[in-house]
This record gives sequence, structure tokens and C-alpha cells, in this order.
Amino acid sequence: MATYLARITVHDELDLESILGMADALGAVGTPGVTETATVFEVPGEAPDAGVATVAAAQHAAEVLDGFEYEVLVLEIY
Repeated sequence: MATYLARITVHDELDLESILGMADALGAVGTPGVTETATVFEVPGEAPDAGVATVAAAQHAAEVLDGFEYEVLVLEIY
């Protein structure tokens, strides 16, 4: 099983408590990147190929971020 890293960007204004809660719920690694317009989480996962990784990352984000505006990009498969 290959490992992937998904970058999940939330385009809502979030307070620190919300950011920390989302990071925990997503299983994010490292410190989330925070700008005036977005918060970026890096979330590792496992999948057999890039297609499955993209679907799995999107599904995971949808489960955790229901009601928020976000996008998911799978960056690496190794």
C-alpha cells in the first residue's frame, strides 16, 4: 500500500480552537498553514494508487468538514 499526502485547504475564517480541532479530526501532521483567507492542513493516508488516494482524501475531508468550503489536493504518492 502506497502512502500519500493530501493538502486540504479550508476557505473559511477559523479561530484557533477550530483550527486545532480540525487538525485533530483530519489527522493532520505538522503545523497548519494559516493565511487571511485559508487554513491548510497536510494529511497523510494510504492507498494503492493516485486515483484511490484522491477519492479517499476527498471522502475523508467531506466527513470532517461538512458545511465548510474546502478543496483537496493529493500531493505525493510514495
